[in-house]
Amino acid sequence: MKKGVLICLIFAFTTNLPAQNSESIALNPPSKDRGKSVMSALWQRKSVRDFDTAKITHQDLSDLLWAANGINRPEEGKRTAPSALNAQDIDIYLFNETGVYVYNAKQHTLELVAKGDNRKLFSGPVATDSHPSLILLLVSDISRFRIGENTQKLEWAAMDAGIVAQNILLFCSSIDMVGRPRAGMNKQSINELLHLNDQQYPMLNIPVSYKKD
Repeated sequence: MKKGVLICLIFAFTTNLPAQNSESIALNPPSKDRGKSVMSALWQRKSVRDFDTAKITHQDLSDLLWAANGINRPEEGKRTAPSALNAQDIDIYLFNETGVYVYNAKQHTLELVAKGDNRKLFSGPVATDSHPSLILLLVSDISRFRIGENTQKLEWAAMDAGIVAQNILLFCSSIDMVGRPRAGMNKQSINELLHLNDQQYPMLNIPVSYKKD
């Protein structure tokens, strides 16, 4: 009897853990009552070059992605980050040791894009033997802009990526995480890995981690 109860408890515990190798990972609802004030987050925000390797908790990851570009007005489908013409052109790809995932804001889930650790595709402080546990890649799909020539669309894309990046950095600052916005990356390899089309442009990558002791 005791053995049966123990097995049930173990099963219940393990099934509550996020399945990191699954095709789709459900994220937790965002916690709206956490973190420092906006002014405190701004005061303490800084870009770093030295990252911790500890894994980000599921709740912190869920809140980070929602803060970055999640839906905060479900009845309208509007995002935490404004975008030119409300095109919502920025997609967030998450690179970690198990694979690459894209954030589905409508479902608040992560969808598997590619398996394997591909963090080496990013240059700078993350191009070392010790990577931060995750890197966020901001990709603009300029086909979502209803008007404008490509030159204008790319200007809007850069603006929109910058706004999402600031959301990420301010959230990190508010819960004692750190990040660094970067443009350096192997774009050709990233395009091939993610099967991006000629209307999808990698704009920025942001390694994030907890503050290193």
